[in-house]
Amino acid sequence: MKNIAIVVKPHAGEVADITETICDYLKSEGKNVLMEERTASVLGCFHYASHDEIKDEADLLIVLGGDGTLISTNRIISGKNIPILGINLGRLGFLTETKVDEALDTIKKVLSGKYKYDNRMKLYSEIFNNGEKVFETEVLNDIVINKGALARIIDIEVSIDGQFVNLYRADGLIVSTPTGSTAYTLAAGGPIIYPTLHSIVITPICPHSLTHRPIVVHDDSELKIRILNDDEKVFITYDGQIGRKMSLKEEIYIRKSPQPLKLIVSQKRNYFALLKEKLGWGSI
Repeated sequence: MKNIAIVVKPHAGEVADITETICDYLKSEGKNVLMEERTASVLGCFHYASHDEIKDEADLLIVLGGDGTLISTNRIISGKNIPILGINLGRLGFLTETKVDEALDTIKKVLSGKYKYDNRMKLYSEIFNNGEKVFETEVLNDIVINKGALARIIDIEVSIDGQFVNLYRADGLIVSTPTGSTAYTLAAGGPIIYPTLHSIVITPICPHSLTHRPIVVHDDSELKIRILNDDEKVFITYDGQIGRKMSLKEEIYIRKSPQPLKLIVSQKRNYFALLKEKLGWGSI
């Protein structure tokens, strides 16, 4: 690992000190540090690496912030197999699970090859309007279809591999990866899926029928989704960070992305310990 990219959440507490410490250590080890624009601004530098340079040159991507920062950073390296190390600057995250006081020690181990990682599945989504592709993106967590604040219930038709599955009458629908099963879909009553399982979770939001329950399907499945009412405000959001308004004529296709996220995971805690800490399992 020669070229190390660093992306930070600029307004997080103590971000400048820990970023400077990491940069100094990497440079002392002869590494080429690629500072993203936000990182450079935190350190008061004028020169920074573009997203294309990071995507093309980085051997390792270090993210300082929270899960949201890591999810947004994932879009920078979309399509590339660059390992990401998340260092959490606030509460322990599901993705950024390395604490600040463990950061330097963890980076040393990663650079020496003593680390483990998960291949986290991502979803690839396309939207077509009258047969023409009008939008495409990848997500690490979830794709959410929901109504506007004053809109009535919406009708959502779902097919899988060309077979009709259901017509959901609900406030919305969540399609998530196993990684995203502990995000919005968990709050909507969906199951917790072990993050490296090969599956896609479909969870209705406040369905009109109590028989409409979450469904877990194989990650080789392709979903087709249509909105059947055009008189309401219906929106689709990707990882809670990108959004657009939907129309009656548009069709959404969702399938597994060919390139997973290579997420460096902590050797000090396992997934169930993380769930216990985040969700308060075992506490009275």
